Amino acid sequence: MIIDMHTHAGRTSKPGVDRSVLDSMGPGGVVACVVAAVADAPIIRRDLATKSIRQVRDAAPGECLAATVAALDAYDACGVRIAREPGEIRADDPSIVLAVEGCDFLEGDLDRLDAMAARGVRSIQLTHYVVNETGDIQTAAPVHGGLTAFGAAAVRRMDRLGIMVDVAHCTEATVRGVAAASGRPFLCTHANLVWPDRPDGGHKRFISSDYARMVAESGGVVGAWIAVLWDEGMQGMITHMFRLIDAIGVDHVGIGTDMPAGMAETEMPDFARHHELAEALRGRGMRADEVEKVCAGNWLRAFAAVRAGV
Repeated sequence: MIIDMHTHAGRTSKPGVDRSVLDSMGPGGVVACVVAAVADAPIIRRDLATKSIRQVRDAAPGECLAATVAALDAYDACGVRIAREPGEIRADDPSIVLAVEGCDFLEGDLDRLDAMAARGVRSIQLTHYVVNETGDIQTAAPVHGGLTAFGAAAVRRMDRLGIMVDVAHCTEATVRGVAAASGRPFLCTHANLVWPDRPDGGHKRFISSDYARMVAESGGVVGAWIAVLWDEGMQGMITHMFRLIDAIGVDHVGIGTDMPAGMAETEMPDFARHHELAEALRGRGMRADEVEKVCAGNWLRAFAAVRAGV
């Protein structure tokens, strides 16, 4: 079985959810996908010339919270079962897991994390494309020097609530702060290792081996990513997946496509090709249990560890 640990599945340029995308999970061998509401969506835009995404204005009070809630409401209403616990993910009944990309919705109020947990959100990314009050991002100049005191408090609150902390988009200094603040496995749901010799290997969002090891040492998972592989596409994602396995071990790598963002819009617009990732792992000679770890088991293990005792 396959679990995609970071998607915007069904989200298109227009509001709402495209059920045909989510309905492709079963045929693609996908038992669950983590669907992210993008907190800073109203205030970021992609530069079509450079393909980069950046903040274009400041948010109005409550704007990022409203955008987050609207996206989560759309997933609630889409008709696909929402899994709130590891045991609710079943091979015969594909489900979605709710996530939020960016803590921009907090506005200094940690109790909003409690509200997100109560409505079933199980994974929250600290930052996205806006430098917010939790820490610095990879695609803009550092402001805080890493994780802030508020960011550390948010991490500790998420640990208590059983919400998985996602450090994708965070600077390495921010991740060091998360490693110090968290007592649970944390995730980097969509990233690849820096690889300057590759056509797409020097992207600002790619991470060092040290960064990846901090995630692994927490018991967490790094998800191989396709969205920015403009020259390499699906085969590039497979190559990067193997490189992550070689660097941090088969117990700490997963699948985080970010579909249908960026290159995924043409290469993986739905879940129909996800089975090719499992086939590539088997083709390399990996054992069945190792294939299962990368495709689903590692993320499920981290999810269960974060939910333990809640």
